[in-house]
Amino acid sequence: MRYIRRYGLFGLATAAMFLIVVVPLAIVLIQGFIVYDAGAWHFTLSHVAVVLGRWPYWIALLNTMIIGLGATAIACMAGVPMAWLFARTNLPGRGLLENLATIPIFIPPFVGAVAWILLAAPRIGAFNYPFRVLIGAEPFNVYTLVGIGWVVGIYLAPYVMMIVAAALRSMDPSLEEAAQVSGLSRFRTATTVTLPLVAPAILSGAVLAFVITIGLFGTPVVIGWARQLYFVTSRIYLASQEVPPALGVMAILALYLIALSLLATMLQRWLLKGRSFVTVSGKGFRARAIMLGTSRYLAAASVWLYCFFTIIAPIAVLIAAALSTFTWSGRFTMTNFQYLWSSQDVRETLQNSLAIALVAATIGTVIGIAISWTTQRTRLPYRQVLEYLAVLPVAVPGIAFGVGVALFWMRMPVAVYGTLWIIVLAFIGRFSGYAVRSISSSIVQVHPELEESARIAGYGWVRTFTHITLPLIRPSIVASWMLLFSIFITELSMVILLYTAETRTFSVLSFEVWNVGNFSQVASLSLLQLVIGVTVLQAVQFLWPQRTVHG
Repeated sequence: MRYIRRYGLFGLATAAMFLIVVVPLAIVLIQGFIVYDAGAWHFTLSHVAVVLGRWPYWIALLNTMIIGLGATAIACMAGVPMAWLFARTNLPGRGLLENLATIPIFIPPFVGAVAWILLAAPRIGAFNYPFRVLIGAEPFNVYTLVGIGWVVGIYLAPYVMMIVAAALRSMDPSLEEAAQVSGLSRFRTATTVTLPLVAPAILSGAVLAFVITIGLFGTPVVIGWARQLYFVTSRIYLASQEVPPALGVMAILALYLIALSLLATMLQRWLLKGRSFVTVSGKGFRARAIMLGTSRYLAAASVWLYCFFTIIAPIAVLIAAALSTFTWSGRFTMTNFQYLWSSQDVRETLQNSLAIALVAATIGTVIGIAISWTTQRTRLPYRQVLEYLAVLPVAVPGIAFGVGVALFWMRMPVAVYGTLWIIVLAFIGRFSGYAVRSISSSIVQVHPELEESARIAGYGWVRTFTHITLPLIRPSIVASWMLLFSIFITELSMVILLYTAETRTFSVLSFEVWNVGNFSQVASLSLLQLVIGVTVLQAVQFLWPQRTVHG
């Protein structure tokens, strides 16, 4: 019976991944190698020849690699230090700053892009105005690869920060204390002891940032198209707008992103292979804050600077736009805010978005727990395949994955297409790998001896997991849920293909308003979405507070 339960869990997870991941991807990818001609389907390499034989597609791939690596570097350089400051030090206003630093994940990518156009674009950028007046030059230009990488990177930093902070809170600080007793400075302790021990979480955050970046649609389109900077996702969108849609070209371009994602995952495993990162054992501990001295004020100032670039300045631009009759008009009105509580569209789409995000984030987190535990704590054959299946869709553009989901459920006798459930299933299929990465990095830190001791004491594997393992990895579980919720509440690229008149989401409404050029109304919608997201975040942290350090 024990083996039936264990293999049953593995079989159930595999079946779920096959249904919501493999089948939609297979439907999309098959399009890359077939063509319909003379009333029948035929195998062809013509789509491959088109993509490999035209320079625009190679340039798009190069641009994608550049912003992928650049944005990942920026996200890690900002996210990892913030995680350490929040989880391990006596940073002034630590709780407030950590909450503020997570706010950027609730800002929709295309809205953040428009905000940065108003901040750093030539001629209209607010940051360029004082330089233009004083020295007659404009040093900032967001319409470049560097500008796009900067905007994407600073908004991905919270994802890295949440994953690494969860790992730091689960780590026994005795090794850090021993290092300081041996004479190591706080900086050397952090760089030679702390960071290597949380390497799985750092690499998980880096890979996550990379695959999000290469599969991102909104920011590259909003900023890049103004200067004809195209990326793989941009080319997929252009192929989808052809009449009829060039599904074969879309599929081959999606293969580019899948290959890049797999390479990043394989690199992560190679770097961690043969190394032990166990930091949670049977010994109890109470984390104590690392005293930074006067440097803590400089550290706090750097976090405030990050918040200025990602929250204060962009939100100030959004508020100014929301209060204006139109952007930079100089005439102010409350009409855009009145629209928020008087519009039935706003109420209905907000209800749909909250229902989808809450349900999908919960189911996705449960799947992440099941897959992480199966791959890290069992010796089942082919268990790693399950993890690869979960993370495989992460780098697939929402447009391409959404096509597969739509084509699959349109042919199924179950009434899923046209309901909120098709969006829920699409979200779970594409993003549950994020939860797998985050939770797996915490399970690696929990020494198996704790579970073995419980089993010796008579606990079954279910009771061992719920009473021992689950409480120890709770920070990562909570962080994973918040991560998924933040993505789902702002996701657009997949929903744009799956929604109907009855299942429109808040992001679709914002995109429709932006598409007709009413940015002032988009700004008011974005501010409401931000308030809703932060409120949910605060409620989750109140119900399940994270472990804190003590001074």
